[in-house]
Amino acid sequence: MEEFSVRHRRFVANYFAGKVKELRFQLAIVVAGCDKSLSTFTSGGEVSRDNHQAVLYGFSAFTNVIQTLKDAVKTVTNEQLDWSKIERLRHGSFMRNVRNAATHDGNPVISGWADGRYFVPSKIVRIDGFGKTIEIPAPAEDVRAICLDFAEDFCLLLRETLIAAGGIEHLKGSKFSIEEVEDAFANSTFIPPFAKELFAQNREKIEADLKDLKHDPIADAVKELGEVIQYCDSVKGD
Repeated sequence: MEEFSVRHRRFVANYFAGKVKELRFQLAIVVAGCDKSLSTFTSGGEVSRDNHQAVLYGFSAFTNVIQTLKDAVKTVTNEQLDWSKIERLRHGSFMRNVRNAATHDGNPVISGWADGRYFVPSKIVRIDGFGKTIEIPAPAEDVRAICLDFAEDFCLLLRETLIAAGGIEHLKGSKFSIEEVEDAFANSTFIPPFAKELFAQNREKIEADLKDLKHDPIADAVKELGEVIQYCDSVKGD
């Protein structure tokens, strides 16, 4: 298995919680768009084009964050998260394949709408990078239910994977080394000269403070994953 440097793993670990927040952000856009569509339809109104686009583009962005988090958890833990595990989740196989369809083919995926709800109306047919024809069955559930069920299961899997991983204690501590901070101060055109001078005068203290930081990127990621799980559970009955 490919080994990742400690520095590389720390970089990705520091971004992980933020990427989980992005997953929730895109998921919430899809859910809000689906809810607004149903509410508007129920009240006899006309669903706007902007709302359709929010669901369509939000779903596309949501599927791409899935791939990012899959890759990130491999880098952080140095353990492969196989698609076979993800495919066992609710709608796991569907999400894997439509991510490819949306990213590589530009397929909109969501092209069905009925009674205020968004659907994938029929199977999707695509040709993969090896020239093989892939058929993706259309789920019976609407897009809102698909995204919430998958997101909940996926975040549970990511959380379990991070908690179970060993050898990640060395990722704790400051997000940056003193050399990285120093380089940023030296090369940034946005930092005024007086700030650069202050940094130079206090370099040793700043270095000591960095070493004392208790930042734990894995704990932060686990917390954010829990927030997504709670969010999914809280809106399922709406």
